[in-house]
Amino acid sequence: MLKLVAARITPFRLCLKQPLATAHGRVSRRESWLIELRSRCGHSGFGEAAPLPGFRLEGHCEAGRALHHAASRMLGLPADEARAELDAFTPRAPAARAALDMALHDLLSRAAGLPLCEWLARREGRSGRARVGVAALVAATPAKAAAAEARRRVAAGYTTLKLKLGAADFSADLERVVAVREAVSAETRLRLDANGGWKEAEAEARIAALASLDIELLEQPVAADELAGLLRLCAAAPFPVAADESVRDVASATLLLQASVPPWLVLKPAALGGLRTAGRVARLAELAGTRSVVTSFLDSAIGRSAALHFAASLPEGPAAGLATGSLMTGDLIARERDAGALAVPSDPGLGFSPDPERLARHASANTIELRA
Repeated sequence: MLKLVAARITPFRLCLKQPLATAHGRVSRRESWLIELRSRCGHSGFGEAAPLPGFRLEGHCEAGRALHHAASRMLGLPADEARAELDAFTPRAPAARAALDMALHDLLSRAAGLPLCEWLARREGRSGRARVGVAALVAATPAKAAAAEARRRVAAGYTTLKLKLGAADFSADLERVVAVREAVSAETRLRLDANGGWKEAEAEARIAALASLDIELLEQPVAADELAGLLRLCAAAPFPVAADESVRDVASATLLLQASVPPWLVLKPAALGGLRTAGRVARLAELAGTRSVVTSFLDSAIGRSAALHFAASLPEGPAAGLATGSLMTGDLIARERDAGALAVPSDPGLGFSPDPERLARHASANTIELRA
C-alpha cells in the first residue's frame, strides 16, 4: 500500500529569456509551486502548479494555500484513495489540483516500475510512444526577425511552427505570418494562436485575410466564454479552429464536441486540473472524431514532462506544443533536446527528479515540510 507520509512544497520562479507577447499580456517570468509527495515505502512523486492569466485558474498565492490544505488532508491516505478524493480536496483550485494529480501519477508509475506514459497507455489498452513530435514557438515579433527565427527552427528539424497573435495590431500580426510563411517551405505547418483576443466579427475578417497562407490550425480566436461564436467560426473557417481556453473541464469539452463541426481541442493538463481530467477529455475527442493537441503551460521541466508523457500515451496526432523549455533562462533540470521531437524519458515515473541545486537557485521562498 502506497500510503502518503510526507510532502514538500517549494515556490520557485523561472524567467523567460525575453518577454512573450500574448493577447493576455506579456509574460516575462513564471511563478510556480513544486509539490513532492512521499510514500512510506520511499517512492516520491513531483507535480507543478503554475497558474496563467486567461484560463480561470486560481492565482499564485491561492494555489500555494490550496496545495498546503490538500496535501495536509492527503497525508496518511493511500495514494489511490488520495487520487480519488482530489476533486473534493481542491474544489476551486484547478492549478493546485493539477500539481497534486501529476505528483500522484508520478509516484504511482514509479512504484509500478513504469514510465508514466506507459502506465497511462496500458490503462487504455495500448503502448506508450518513445518520441513525440513537437511544434516550435516563434516568439520574435518584428516580421523580419520572426522570419529569421522560423528559418532557424526549420533548419533545426522542426516541421510545425506556431505564432502568437493578438498582442499587436492585426496588420502587424498579418505581416509576421506572411513573412514566416514566405520564409519556410510549403511542407512546414503553420499554427496560430489568438488566445481569445478577437471579437467574432474581427475573427471572421482576419480568418479571411489568413485563408491563402496554408494555416494548419488557429487556436482560440475568440474569448473563452464565446462558445457559440467559436463554433460558428469553426464551421465557416477554411482551416481548422481549435478551442484552448474554452476547454476548462469535461463538461465544457463535451459541449464543444456535440457541435456538428466540433473544433480541435487543445489539452493542457496543467490547466485542466491534471492528467486524469485531460485523459477523459482526450477520450471524448477521440470518440467524437476530432483531433486534440497536447501543450504545456510555459511551465518548468516538471509540468512539461508530465504533458510529454501524457502526449506519448495517446495515439499519434498533431505536433505537441511542448518545445518551450528553450524560452527559459534556467530550469529544474538540464534542458532536454527538442529538435522537432522529444524523447520520452524511459525511467519510471516522469523519468527524473528535480536537481536540488537548481531548485535552490530558483526557489523564491522557503520550502514547507508536511508530515503525517
